[in-house]
Amino acid sequence: MSYRFYWRRNDGVSGHVWLSGGDMDALAGEMTLQGMPWPGERLPGPGADAVIEADEVERVIAAARETPLALADGQLWIDWLVFLEGAARSGGLLVRG
Repeated sequence: MSYRFYWRRNDGVSGHVWLSGGDMDALAGEMTLQGMPWPGERLPGPGADAVIEADEVERVIAAARETPLALADGQLWIDWLVFLEGAARSGGLLVRG
């Protein structure tokens, strides 16, 4: 399964990312190791949507470390954190399964 993440306020050109199930699992594992309050239990199934509010994203970012503890792909981690920072400024996230 893959996931499509959109900033809730985006211009249709920026503010979106597509993650494979494997990448999402790797990121979720890293967020768990770092004690980040990622609401992974709310990720939608195929064909469904979920919303992660901006204040929730801010709490996730506040607990993040710049350097991953276990994730082998450091660039994926940095890209994810930058994307989340944009989401916090842009109304949160819309997630499509």
